Amino acid sequence: MPIWKGKKKTKPFERVMMCPQCHGKNLRYASRTGIILGQPRLVCPDCGYLGVVYVDIDPSSDHDEEIEMEFIKENPEFLTTRQPAWKLAEETLKGKWIPNQQENKKSLREWCPFCADVEVICSICRCPHEICARQASKGWIGELNNMYDDETLLSDVDPVRYQKIVVCFKQLVLEKRE
Repeated sequence: MPIWKGKKKTKPFERVMMCPQCHGKNLRYASRTGIILGQPRLVCPDCGYLGVVYVDIDPSSDHDEEIEMEFIKENPEFLTTRQPAWKLAEETLKGKWIPNQQENKKSLREWCPFCADVEVICSICRCPHEICARQASKGWIGELNNMYDDETLLSDVDPVRYQKIVVCFKQLVLEKRE
């Protein structure tokens, strides 16, 4: 047998990246240029996660997937936030939770700057827990998520809860300026 038709090599370890949010195994690179130019951004088609953190697993072993998740929870300095809470609140009021609800054409599912800042790791997020906690399943945003589907526009959600969220973000901004 010719040497070029020898045994096919097998990889001893094939990388599988697990989503830190939903634990799905479909995590993909958001773009090829991110891999070349710097920190690659990852996207999960299952839950919409977008970030740089992932859990590396070996599919051929009985690897405990929770080990990496516990490491992230126990070492929040590993994923430090880049901006203070007041700055994120200011960005949030300009972007997702604008004060005039009737003009807001963002969907309920779209991320706010707080989620983007910590790559959706709630244990190190600086968003007030009365607004959002446990990946938007608790707090006022969690209540809205239970009442409406993900594609609902924020202009159409309960105005009382919407205003509570806006007022809380405004208070965060004012606390810094005083």
